[in-house]
Amino acid sequence: MGQKLRIEGIYDQRTLKHLKGFGLKDFSFDFSPRSFNFIQEYVFLEQLLSMIDSKDRVFLHFSRSNDPMVAKLILDIKISGHNLSNVYFEFDEWAPEITPNNFQYNYLLNYGKDFNSSKDLGPNFRGFLFNFDFFEELHAKNILNSFATNFYTRFHSQISNDYLMLLRIDWHHNLISSLFDLFEFNLISIPINSKIEICYRNVDLKKLNNEMEILQKNNFLFQDI
Repeated sequence: MGQKLRIEGIYDQRTLKHLKGFGLKDFSFDFSPRSFNFIQEYVFLEQLLSMIDSKDRVFLHFSRSNDPMVAKLILDIKISGHNLSNVYFEFDEWAPEITPNNFQYNYLLNYGKDFNSSKDLGPNFRGFLFNFDFFEELHAKNILNSFATNFYTRFHSQISNDYLMLLRIDWHHNLISSLFDLFEFNLISIPINSKIEICYRNVDLKKLNNEMEILQKNNFLFQDI
């Protein structure tokens, strides 16, 4: 079985349409203002949301859970008539003033070296996102296996069949083969960045085609089989 793919940091109709043509069903949009892939709310709502269908999964990335845009976007998506059941909010940090138990929508958390594993997770927690660099550092210190054991000991009750485990990599990353023996990733996430752009925020569709063909040859799945 191959690894399913998600593309993150999509910022225009042209790229989203092209990716859907490959059969992709998982798309991430970045609402962090400091990101090179930042997307304005009106662009997402007026140009991109209508291209998403009920079989797609939409991931909305924010740096912090207390970003005022989170509540605004939830309201505006509802007003647009889009169902939030296939929408996942993705947070790098969980703000202490917001209780996970009160967040009523699907959400993922970014797991890094500063993650506080003692914190409670709310009923709508749906999984973790890991950066490959985090695992590289553990591997270099020879503690990757012990981390995996401790992680699943701590979160075994939260990580079930319907939860997501995402691994964020870059184009042409040399992956640690043992990583996939230790963790069951549902999605491999790759960003829109300069490696597939002609210039800033301008995707080179020919480069994107070439990279997607390479991924297909390496047994990445673009749709359910």
